Parts: sequence; structure tokens; C-alpha cells
Amino acid sequence: MLLLPEQATNHKVTLLEILLSRESRQQRQRIWLADYQTTVVSLTMVIPGEIKDSELSRKAFNQAWDEINQLCNLQSWMIQASEVFNLPTGAEGLLAIKQSADVVKHACVAMEQNNPLGRLWDIDVIGEQGSISRQAIGMPPRSCFICDLDARVCARQRTHSIQDLHAAMEALFHHADVV
Repeated sequence: MLLLPEQATNHKVTLLEILLSRESRQQRQRIWLADYQTTVVSLTMVIPGEIKDSELSRKAFNQAWDEINQLCNLQSWMIQASEVFNLPTGAEGLLAIKQSADVVKHACVAMEQNNPLGRLWDIDVIGEQGSISRQAIGMPPRSCFICDLDARVCARQRTHSIQDLHAAMEALFHHADVV
């Protein structure tokens, strides 16, 4: 097991902590792109609410990390480097993979869509031109946990309560038999 679920901090994060964490992650991504000069995969979790580092989020992260590594092995993609960052704002992982960013993005989107917990995984693929969106490879935007509309729209408009989002997330965990 990569992250020990029983050691989750359950720390309530602030908006400032989240913004600083995002800034730090983007800086790490830029450094990895410069150092490895290849495709960089960045894994985080989509966890609504103030607690980003919980037992369940760690279990979901571990599963996603294992799946990405299995995908690389299956495809015979060379992993130049990989590292996991255990943070109160949620686990983050980086991999430098010797493969075209478009090919990796297609495979990662398929992985997200074919796993019951995939909706909780945020797998960013960054190439020399920057981060590749789902739309750039002809895929629809990520859908909401609850209503299947564009998740960004629901988040921006706060269409659903945190309690409803947590209930939907818990249902995903139960469906995936992770709890």
C-alpha cells in the first residue's frame, strides 16, 4: 500500500492552503517537464469539501496510482521518474513517462471512465505544449458526481450541496467496494 489510509490527517483545509498547494503542484510540474523533457502525469483526487486527506481519499489515490503504473507496464511505457507527495491538501503523484502526451491522455481518460472510482481521479497529462484537456482529444468534459452535467459548471454555480456531493462520493466508494 502506497499511502497508509489509517494515517490520514483529516485536516480541514482552507482556501489559501488549496491555492498554495495548486501553485506548488504547478511549479513541480514545470520542474519535471524541464528536468525530464517528456510527458508528465499528475495525479490528484477530486474530493469535495474541506477534508482532502481522509482514509477513503487515500484508498482511492492508491488505487489510481496502481492503475496508472499497471497501464504503463501494459503499454510498455518507460517511467523515468515517479514520486508521491503526501500533503494535508490531498495526495499528489507525478510520473515522467516516455510516451506521447496525446496517447497517454487518451489512455488515462479511458482509465478514469472504466473504473468505478475513476470519477474521483484527476489525472492531468502535461506535454511540451502544456496540459492536455479532454476536449483537445475529442472527449467530453468531466461530468458532475450527481447530475452528469459539466462538473466545472456545477462547481462554479455550487449547484449541489457539499453534503449531497459527499453522499454521491460515498456511493462511488461503496460501488467500488473500497470502504
